[in-house]
Amino acid sequence: MEKIENEQEKIGTEYLEQCTAEDEQQKDTEDTVMAAAKRAFGISYLYPWQRLVIENILDSAQNPESEDEFSCHGKQIVLLPTGAGKSMCFLVPSLLLKGPTLVLYPLLALMSDQKRRMDDAGIESVVFRGGQSKEEREENFARIQNGAKIILANPEVLLSEGLAERLALCKIAHVAIDEAHCVSEWGDTFRPAYLELGRIIRTLEPKVVTAFTATASSGVLSRISDVLFGGPVHIIRSDSDRPNIRYYVVNAYSKKRAAFRLAVMERKPLIIFCGTRGNAEDMARELAAYLGSDKVKFYHAGLEREEKDAVEKWFYPRDDAVLCCTCAFGMGVDKKDIHCVIHLEPSPTAEAYLQEAGRGGRDGSVAKAILLWSRADSERYASFKEGSRERVLAKFAESTTCRRQILLDALGGEQAACSGCDVCERGEAAPFASDAGAVLKLVGRRKKSYDADSLSAAAVSELNRRDLNIFGEYVWNHADAERVILQLMGEKKLKTCGWPWRGKITLCRDGFLQNKRSRSTAGGTS
Repeated sequence: MEKIENEQEKIGTEYLEQCTAEDEQQKDTEDTVMAAAKRAFGISYLYPWQRLVIENILDSAQNPESEDEFSCHGKQIVLLPTGAGKSMCFLVPSLLLKGPTLVLYPLLALMSDQKRRMDDAGIESVVFRGGQSKEEREENFARIQNGAKIILANPEVLLSEGLAERLALCKIAHVAIDEAHCVSEWGDTFRPAYLELGRIIRTLEPKVVTAFTATASSGVLSRISDVLFGGPVHIIRSDSDRPNIRYYVVNAYSKKRAAFRLAVMERKPLIIFCGTRGNAEDMARELAAYLGSDKVKFYHAGLEREEKDAVEKWFYPRDDAVLCCTCAFGMGVDKKDIHCVIHLEPSPTAEAYLQEAGRGGRDGSVAKAILLWSRADSERYASFKEGSRERVLAKFAESTTCRRQILLDALGGEQAACSGCDVCERGEAAPFASDAGAVLKLVGRRKKSYDADSLSAAAVSELNRRDLNIFGEYVWNHADAERVILQLMGEKKLKTCGWPWRGKITLCRDGFLQNKRSRSTAGGTS
């Protein structure tokens, strides 16, 4: 018995010594990581999720042969909300790994932004992109051989003849795929290079692969796992909620004029996301005429690289700027003090909306995310299958319950107390569109009979009178008024009379009364 007790004591002592050694090793790792982060980026604190991801990367790189029970060693998908510091999760370990880190971005704007960030931190980095000369490529490889820690690229450039094979010779330690939801969002449509990333990763043979995204439903996660990793993968997920973002829906029949009004009234800097390049340019031109050309710019994928750089350099330092842009400026924007994000057109999915709305408040301050919604949007999104990712935006916009929870439910059912949305604040859905309401009231007064032209003129006068105290000048025009009138007639809220009042416009009483009895799907402060 004494022999057994002595043996147990010996085993216990060895175990304690092992635990102490492991604790010291972990402490040394944490100290090294924190020292690297502070030296390069001036930060003195890492969030627990950041530490976990960084430790996984370093451990997998240092112990590439070890396997866990799920055989996912060195493979992880990381979900961190926008503004939580995803980039630190791959930039900090890149300073400590023996080989270079390859970071894949979907957009040139993100590569440019990170290159600027690397230069500021004094970290040697290289960029591979389309259109480079042979001399530029060779210079990049020379810099990698001389110790460049970060390689920035997009999926398409890796399909260039022989590039992936040459990068494989550089002994890439870690491949980080930023905005990994693009695999699912774009891979099957206009960015097929994303579907080739699994093959490219196998060619590179990195010790660690990490896919980063801010938002992803179970279907998107499954697609990322299949395409990039070909099987099981660790999923590291923090809370998806951004408590400092307040969600609002403004229903409007003239969404362009509603966006104009919000851009003037809301705190800046702000972004207006537009569905097309033409809408971004058109919105910027009108706002620039009112606010000044030095305060408003547009940005989209059709600009030349030099034009994009100029807009980025203009936008980042300003606190009075309005940027009208497409999703080309959406992902990875590192401007921390954006106070308002307006969507002229809704995003295609809940994930995309959260990504874009998440451009606001990255410094932790309260920011508004305002979605403009119209009857046309409602009809378009109603065509999507109930329960689909696309249908979520309609549910969000037309909700009578917490908007924040609808977005979180779309990502897997995370529960959160609402820290701000218009439904919870007001206790009801967004009100009927005020621009349409003004026209309906105008017709309903019945002091004068209107035909189409005279109603348009009266509506312009009424809406300009209403908003004169905001703008100090007339901003509504006949095109805006006609847009409102045509939608009201299409919804059978207004109608054109027959004989003996042929051509005169009047209310469709049933439609108008229904709007007065219940909240419509179009409303707000347009």
